[in-house]
Amino acid sequence: MDFRKVSIGELLLDPNNYRLRGAENYKYVEDKNINNVMVQKRVLKMLRGDNSANIKDLLDSFKENGYLKIDNIIVKNLGKENEYVVVEGNRRVAALKTLKELYDDGMDIGNLDPGIFDGMDVVLYDVSDKEYEIIMGLRHVSGIKEWGDYEQAELIANLARNHKMSLREIANSLGISALMVKKRLNTYYALEIFRNDQDYGWAFAPNKLSSIFYEIMGKGVIRDQWLGWDEELNSFTNKKNMRRLFSWLVPNEADDGKLLEPIITKRDEIRVLAKIIMDEEALVKLEESRSVAVALEESGVYLKEGLKDSLKQIIKLLNKLNLGALTELTKEDKQTVKEMLGKLENQSGLINKLIE
Repeated sequence: MDFRKVSIGELLLDPNNYRLRGAENYKYVEDKNINNVMVQKRVLKMLRGDNSANIKDLLDSFKENGYLKIDNIIVKNLGKENEYVVVEGNRRVAALKTLKELYDDGMDIGNLDPGIFDGMDVVLYDVSDKEYEIIMGLRHVSGIKEWGDYEQAELIANLARNHKMSLREIANSLGISALMVKKRLNTYYALEIFRNDQDYGWAFAPNKLSSIFYEIMGKGVIRDQWLGWDEELNSFTNKKNMRRLFSWLVPNEADDGKLLEPIITKRDEIRVLAKIIMDEEALVKLEESRSVAVALEESGVYLKEGLKDSLKQIIKLLNKLNLGALTELTKEDKQTVKEMLGKLENQSGLINKLIE
């Protein structure tokens, strides 16, 4: 490790930071263009978010506590003198750059010592691409500040495809289970299929879709039985069902020209979908109503679950029944009990045959 003291102006934000890759306006930037002024402005804006919402916690902390070097800022040399790309710590550097702008404009920066802008401690690493991926994974897949589903999935996919690491090697390197690695990897492959689809790829929005696909690839009844996931090809073999699923994830135009919201918009709906995915009548109802909840209510699964709940309630009521209180019932209530017993007696034979 090579410890250095640099100015905030010598630090370049990483435009290919995984934290940014799920953004709709993300574009890959070659090393030779990283120091481009417009590139750096765009990256800073993306890291900040609207009204600096994405770094507000750091801005408040630096103003209140000053700059506390809890973790090292890791950089790599861009190949030119006094130009370093931030490998780890882009949010912190973005926050400091923001505060320097305020300071230069004569604005209050609280308890932050402005001397930090001219002398920051960083660690220079001469890391390979593979080592860079693993550092990022340790920090943001299994580490303290997790990325979103898409960013985690893409990093794991890069380790598998670009560096030919096995599931076990990735799991051991990142300190997570091989099962989680596989699920993240399958999620990325499924998202890429959607992204490259000629009819639906236009609606690709990783930050919105990644959690939905993560849930899909974790439901065997959807992934394997209904979509026919092939582990060797990393693809869906049931193309008809695949395209049907994709159609539920994008807006649809109604007969009157009005744009309708996608049928499925959040991961919780996938958990409901898994219950009815093998019920064709329920799926037709899903497409007619454009509601997962309505489709569930119309499905045989819902009726079965409703019956189970009803039986549980009956058992609870019988267990609480005070037989001594029957003598105190009114004439009308006693007649109701007799009718109930009569119906049970009449149906008992049929019920016994059905449950045998």
